[in-house]
Amino acid sequence: MDNFSQSLLKRVEDLLNREVGDISRLMHIKESVVMGKKLYNSDIQYVEELQKNNPGNQTENFYENHSSNTNSPCWKCGKDLIQSASFCSFCGTDQNQKISDFEEAFSRRIKREYNPIKIISNFHSYQLLAVVGGFASLIPILIGISNIERILEIIEFYTGEDLSEFSVGFMALGVVSGILCSLVIVVPFWIKKPKKVGKFLFFSSFGILIFSIMLGVVGFVIILFAGVLALKKRRY
Repeated sequence: MDNFSQSLLKRVEDLLNREVGDISRLMHIKESVVMGKKLYNSDIQYVEELQKNNPGNQTENFYENHSSNTNSPCWKCGKDLIQSASFCSFCGTDQNQKISDFEEAFSRRIKREYNPIKIISNFHSYQLLAVVGGFASLIPILIGISNIERILEIIEFYTGEDLSEFSVGFMALGVVSGILCSLVIVVPFWIKKPKKVGKFLFFSSFGILIFSIMLGVVGFVIILFAGVLALKKRRY
């Protein structure tokens, strides 16, 4: 547990002991800190506002440096410094540039949460793309199945090839493609592990492209991209 989490936990416990604020929400925040779960900025701000409005003897302000009469560690390398030292004797870092634990942790949190790569690969992105890709393939496939005879007539008119005897086969391929498209739309919400979903979407995209005889090429691209995002999700 980092310094910010320890500091936040201490403040939440102080508020709980004094029975200040929404006890159930504070318990939820405490549990999130202890379990290492994601904390929302609104929860941090809620704790801060409670402290400002209900100061306690042992409550520290979020924006105070955690200095005391004892030696304090260097904010960069963590080595213990002589009291009131302006520069770290180990790494040479100017201690006057130090920001508070809250500001440092908040800055890291903002950079992490607003990382463009993380945003595009978050939990909902690949699901949304899978739905869009599934329908992008399913719609032209359904149109193709419902107009299969007309399409075969056009092919015969321009090429002179009579493919009417294969109409049943083309429809069967369309049905298989339609089933794959439906699974692509449903599976990302059914299976919770992104890696498994990514593999399914990756191979399904090629299956749709083949069985739809290129009708689902747009959906293929979108579904393939969704699969790649799902596979990469665990890396960030």
